[in-house]
Amino acid sequence: MNFNYLNSPIPIQVANLTSLSILHLSGCQLQDSVPYLPQLKELHVSWNFDLHAYLTFMLEEHQWPKLEILDTSKTFVGKPIPSSISNAPLLISLFASRCSIQESIPSSIYNLSRLQSLDLSENNITGYIPSSISNLRHLQFLNLSINNFQGHIPKSICKIFFLKEISLASNKLTGTTPSCITMLRNLQYLDLSQNSIGGITSLISMINDLNLTSLNLNSNNITVDRNLLPWTKYQLESLELKSCNMKGYIPTFICNLTHLKSLDLSHNMLTGAIPSCIFNLQTLNNIDLARNYFQGTLPHQLHFSIDQNTRVSFNLSNNNLHGPLPLPPQNSYTFDLSQNVFSGEISVETGKRLSGAHFVSLSGNKLLGPIPASFCVKVTTAYSDLNYLDLSNNQLSGTVPYSVGYCISLFSLNLGRNNFTGNVPNELEQARELRYLQLNDNSLNGSFPSFIRKLENLELLNLGNNNFESSIPSYIGSLNGLAILSLRSNKFWGSIPSEITKLNQLIIVDLSNNNLTGPIPNKVGNLKMLLSRTSDTSSYGNDLAFAVDVQLQMVIKGMIIQLEHLYGYSSGIDLSSNILEGNIPDEMGLLKGLSTLNLSHNHFSGLIPHSMGNMTGLDSLDLNSNNLSGQIPQSLTSIDSLGYFNLSYNNLSGKIPRGSHFDTLSLDGSAFVGNYLLCGFPTENTCASGEEDGIEVEEDNDQDDVKEKLLFYGVIFFVIHK
Repeated sequence: MNFNYLNSPIPIQVANLTSLSILHLSGCQLQDSVPYLPQLKELHVSWNFDLHAYLTFMLEEHQWPKLEILDTSKTFVGKPIPSSISNAPLLISLFASRCSIQESIPSSIYNLSRLQSLDLSENNITGYIPSSISNLRHLQFLNLSINNFQGHIPKSICKIFFLKEISLASNKLTGTTPSCITMLRNLQYLDLSQNSIGGITSLISMINDLNLTSLNLNSNNITVDRNLLPWTKYQLESLELKSCNMKGYIPTFICNLTHLKSLDLSHNMLTGAIPSCIFNLQTLNNIDLARNYFQGTLPHQLHFSIDQNTRVSFNLSNNNLHGPLPLPPQNSYTFDLSQNVFSGEISVETGKRLSGAHFVSLSGNKLLGPIPASFCVKVTTAYSDLNYLDLSNNQLSGTVPYSVGYCISLFSLNLGRNNFTGNVPNELEQARELRYLQLNDNSLNGSFPSFIRKLENLELLNLGNNNFESSIPSYIGSLNGLAILSLRSNKFWGSIPSEITKLNQLIIVDLSNNNLTGPIPNKVGNLKMLLSRTSDTSSYGNDLAFAVDVQLQMVIKGMIIQLEHLYGYSSGIDLSSNILEGNIPDEMGLLKGLSTLNLSHNHFSGLIPHSMGNMTGLDSLDLNSNNLSGQIPQSLTSIDSLGYFNLSYNNLSGKIPRGSHFDTLSLDGSAFVGNYLLCGFPTENTCASGEEDGIEVEEDNDQDDVKEKLLFYGVIFFVIHK
């Protein structure tokens, strides 16, 4: 009965089938719990996410004397595996992945001497892998990946001679790989990736002494000794050695791995040319050599996977490769040659071959000429393959072809930092799935692109550093998911539309270096994402299958910064270098999650709101070159997060407030220059008698101030009554 839509508890009548020996109810959207059936040999209830597979109840309350196969994968257990697992003494296979199992594995599980398959992956299991695991002497398949195991891999694992597959990936394992593991002559699959395992591992021993078809040591502290002695076995289908401290050249005998399907040597220190024979491996469909020091050119055409139904993933990014772009494989899925030194034009054939890919990045090279229209072809369906296209940071020129709009499934389009001119084609309105649109740092012109109002899923819009010239349309406020908006360094005029305050997801807005006039919209307190500081440290744009390369330029702490990476906690408002006027709204003080505020080089007037002292997340505050007047609020001294502060060239007056942290922000007084009526530390201006005082840090200073005030009032009294 597998994969039938029942959407109900297991029928109570099932409990009456006391002679039942095999029960298959996987993927039936079952609910509630599993009944007791004493004669069962096989119980399959996986893929029932609402089914409560209470192992404690099942095993402690009842004996399962004949049960050989128990599969509760992707059901809800939510508790530790009970020690009463021994009540199913004949278990041969136990599958319980993604069951929210907690705590450590009970020692009784290692007494299941008949066990051949054990899969407890993707749970929350903690503790150590004990040496008693060797009691499972008939074990063939062991999967403990994606848990929280710690400590060393026990050497006793080498005594389980029947082991064919070991997966301990994505835990917190340390120590070294047991050298005796080469004694497991039946081992075909070994995955120790994403741990903290160290030491030196001999690749040649792994290959020649075992019968591996898959080896994955990715992302550990391992140093792989690649030893140039030739390999004697070539049955490997997958070799993944990412971040394994590998140096030197790729040996050409790797090309003898004629069954190889996946090769990952990324994030190492490999040098020299990539052996051209690698590109002729007919079974290879995934190659990742990114982030090394490879040099040289690539073959004119890349030949991979003779199976046209197999998609090819190709990543040679972040190396020193040069020359013309090679022709991609016909059946590319991902194609990434970014951050190299490739030159010349993108050929029509290259565009055609990549039009069916899912992910394409050629950014950070020296490519010239126009974008070939063949990248995106008109389709008759509601879906196209290309989701991610990044051609940024090149020397591409001409206009943005209207055919880009035919890539209707684009999530991310980055054409920034090129030499494109003209208007942005309205055909882009067809790409309704666009979430990230980066057209910055070109010479594009015309009005604010009207098609943007159709992009209801837009999260990032960067039109900065172009020649757009118009007002900012009020419909910008209808883009409910917009989180990052950069229109800096254009020729936008008119007022900031009040509708911008409806953008509840907005965390960064940069409208600097335009010709905007009028006041700041009063309801800035509606920017809900800026009301509190988030602790999210994940990279922004990392929620897609492929991380989006978000490139943003902002003035932070008085300097233009290229932000190559944004994080969940990144936030900022930059309205500098416009012709804005009026008061700074009191509501600005509600933005406690804002880290950067730049209102400099405008015509703002009036007082600095006292409420700005509530902006406890501020790291950079720049109000210089305005017409602000009155005193500096004492409340600003309470913002301990401030790392940069500039109030220069305004009309501020009175005594500069003091604070233990505030005093350190401008020891040379540069943050206050051009305010000739300011006095006190750190300026050289002595405050005149009767000047309004701020709260001082030291008590002695307070007493001196009181004496000065009494003397001042005494002089006034004397003059009046003289």
